[in-house]
Amino acid sequence: LSCVLSVSADGLHEEISITGCSDSDGEVMYSLDGEELWYADFTNKKGVEPQPSFIDHMTYVEGTYEQAEADQQICKQNLKSGTKAMKDIPLEFDPPSSPIVYSRDNVELGEN
Repeated sequence: LSCVLSVSADGLHEEISITGCSDSDGEVMYSLDGEELWYADFTNKKGVEPQPSFIDHMTYVEGTYEQAEADQQICKQNLKSGTKAMKDIPLEFDPPSSPIVYSRDNVELGEN
């Protein structure tokens, strides 16, 4: 389960927040203009700011990692609820309405 929490494109910059989870893993990441600014390292239980040394360092507020952990709990609960709700929905295996034939060679309209 994953979700893009915010995208802002009204100004000169694009900010993206991503939260995703599975039964055994999770991710929370923030980026600005395609550059990763912060991500949650759930293995070492800390936030990481992988910014290059040549830029003005951007720091996230204290508590960002704790919020990421809380978001993971919500994500996993939503995943569990969604999986349970969709458990009994049958898969549809509708055959094509007519046979599909693929040409071996490239075909151009109007040529024989």
